[in-house]
Amino acid sequence: MKQSNKSDNFRLNEQRQIILIRFSEIGIKSPKTRKWLTRKLISHIEFVLKNNGIQEFQIENRFSRIFIFSEETDKIVRLLSNFVPGIASISKVYGCKTDFQEFTGIIREQFFERLRNHSTFAVKVKRIGKHSFSSVEIAADVGEFILDNINDNDLKVNLTDPEYYLFLEIREGVTYVYDQVSKGLGGLPAGCQGRVLVVISGENEDIANILQLYKRGAITIIYSMNQFSQYSNEYQEAISKLLDLQPNLKKTERIIFSKDKQFQVEELLNYYQESHCLSIAMSKTVFEDLSMKLPTTIPIFVPYLVENLKEEEISIFYN
Repeated sequence: MKQSNKSDNFRLNEQRQIILIRFSEIGIKSPKTRKWLTRKLISHIEFVLKNNGIQEFQIENRFSRIFIFSEETDKIVRLLSNFVPGIASISKVYGCKTDFQEFTGIIREQFFERLRNHSTFAVKVKRIGKHSFSSVEIAADVGEFILDNINDNDLKVNLTDPEYYLFLEIREGVTYVYDQVSKGLGGLPAGCQGRVLVVISGENEDIANILQLYKRGAITIIYSMNQFSQYSNEYQEAISKLLDLQPNLKKTERIIFSKDKQFQVEELLNYYQESHCLSIAMSKTVFEDLSMKLPTTIPIFVPYLVENLKEEEISIFYN
C-alpha cells in the first residue's frame, strides 16, 4: 500500500475504475481539524482493508476527496460504505483530463451499454474551481452527444425523473465520470473522540449503541454484565465484528467478563478507571437499573438516537 497526493499518480486515460470517497462531517471542519481527521480516516481505511485481505491498493488525499486505486473496487466499496465512519458517499469512477473528447470517449466505452438498458436518462455535472463553461452547458453537450451516438430512438432525456443518471465531476483539469453513488455511514472517523465504556447485557440495543458511538468517533470498550458465552452466537459475532473494526483496541481489552456470578457496580467502576474511559454508555433498560448506583461525576450516555438507526445498518453485523 502506498500513499500519495501527487496528481501524476492518477494514471488517467487508462479506462480503469478509481474509487472516489466524499467526506462526511470532516468537510465542515476548520482546515487544521480537517487535516487531522482526514489522516484518521485514511489510517482507518488502511486498517479495514488490510484486515479484510486487501493488500494491493494506493490512497491519494486531495483536500476534499480521497481516491483509492485497486483491482478490487467492488469489495472495497462494500467494506467502506458499510463499516468505515467519516464517509458520506463512495463512487467507482473513471478519470480523465477535462477535455470533451476525453470524457465522451469514456462515456462511449464504459456507459453506452448501461444507457441502452434504460428509456430515459439525465446528465448531472458538478464543477469545482474556475472554468470557461457552466455545468449546464456541459450537461447539455454530453446529453446531445449520447443521443447522437447511441443509435437508440427510444432513449430520451428526462431531467425530472430519469431511469438512469450519468454524473460528471469536474475538478480543475480532471473529470470523473460515474453512474452510481453508494451511501456511507457518515459521522466522524473511528478513534477521534476518546474511549467510552459500553455496558452490554445481551440486548439488540447494545449493538445499536456501539454502532452509534463508533460512528461518532468513539473507541468503545465493552463491559459485559453477564458471561459473554451466555449470549447467542449471533450476538457474540456482531459485538466481535464491531470491535474488530476499531484499530485502537487491544485483544486483551476487547471484552471484560464479570468475575463473580452476580454483577457488581464496584467492578464496573474499577474497569472504567483502568481503561481510561471518558464516559459510560448503556441501554435504557440497564440505565433504569444502574442510574442510582453510579457516581454523578461520571457522564452517562443513553443513546436514544439508536432508535433512528436503520435496521439494515445493524443487520450487517449479524450476517
